[in-house]
Amino acid sequence: MIRKARIDDVQVLNSLGEKLLANFTKTYNLTNYINDKNYLILVNEDMFINGFLLISENASAYELEAIFVLEEDRQKGIASNLIKYFIDNYYQNHKDIFLEVATNNIKALKLYQKFAFEIVNTRPKYYENIDAYVMKRVEK
Repeated sequence: MIRKARIDDVQVLNSLGEKLLANFTKTYNLTNYINDKNYLILVNEDMFINGFLLISENASAYELEAIFVLEEDRQKGIASNLIKYFIDNYYQNHKDIFLEVATNNIKALKLYQKFAFEIVNTRPKYYENIDAYVMKRVEK
C-alpha cells in the first residue's frame, strides 16, 4: 500500500533516510515537509515502511528530491510503484518534473528513463567527485 507520510512516520523515515544519505536529517526536516503543502512524502508499506519518495512542488515544476527502498526490498518494483503512484495521483501535466542522479547510478538512470525522464544537463562534481545528471520527464 502506498500512502502519504504522517507525523508519526518521521522517526522511521529518518532512519531509512540515513541509509540513503549520512546527513539526511540535517538536509531534510521531514516534520516541516509533512506540514508544508509544497512537499509530498509517499511511503510504501506492506508490514512496515520499506521505501519512500520525497517530492517538492513550486509554481511551475515538481522536483523528485529523494527516493529510497530498503536494500532487501529492492528489485521488487517498489521504487517504480512509488513513481507511478505519484504520476497517476498527483502529477499535473502543465508542470515539469525534475530530478538529479549520480551519473554512475545506472539502476536509477534506467528506472527514471522507464518513466520518460531524459537527461537535460550535467552538474560536474555534484556528489563530491561524481557528476550528476539533471533529468526532466518528457511527455511523449
